[in-house]
Amino acid sequence: MKRISLLSVLLVLPVTALAANPQVSSQDRSWFIAAHQSNLAEISGGNLAAEKGHTDAVRKAGRMLTQDHAELDSQLRPVAQELGVNLPAKPNAAQQQQAKELKSLSGTRFDQTWTHDQADGHVKAIELTEREIQNGSVAQVKQLAQSTLPVLKKHLNTLQQQTSTETSGVH
Repeated sequence: MKRISLLSVLLVLPVTALAANPQVSSQDRSWFIAAHQSNLAEISGGNLAAEKGHTDAVRKAGRMLTQDHAELDSQLRPVAQELGVNLPAKPNAAQQQQAKELKSLSGTRFDQTWTHDQADGHVKAIELTEREIQNGSVAQVKQLAQSTLPVLKKHLNTLQQQTSTETSGVH
């Protein structure tokens, strides 16, 4: 009898959590979680680049990403909390694996891998953010995504310029 009761409680919890704030769609929740995990990964990766970057440009880009993503996350967290969206405490598994691999690199290999990985991550973050702006259901979340987009695009532009400089051999 206790197993049935516990199972009933476990099955009702997610429904109750969703019912607490029904206007927050799965799209909004997904964006919050992905954006937060990306911010955490970018803060950590930016700090790593600021410390291990072979070139001044990579160290400078790392500091910029750390600062900007910390600011973005400080804007995101209170809105998520207000809307009842629980955010994870760490980056996703792929982001954690990427960080682990980066820590083992040094010199130009670190710079090239970090810059490439960051550019790819920003392309994905821009796509997710544009999807939130188009398909989100809560105006407050869509506005947050809208204010995030220019920062992500600025980062991508910086990273792409860095990649083209590395490719041409100019530092």
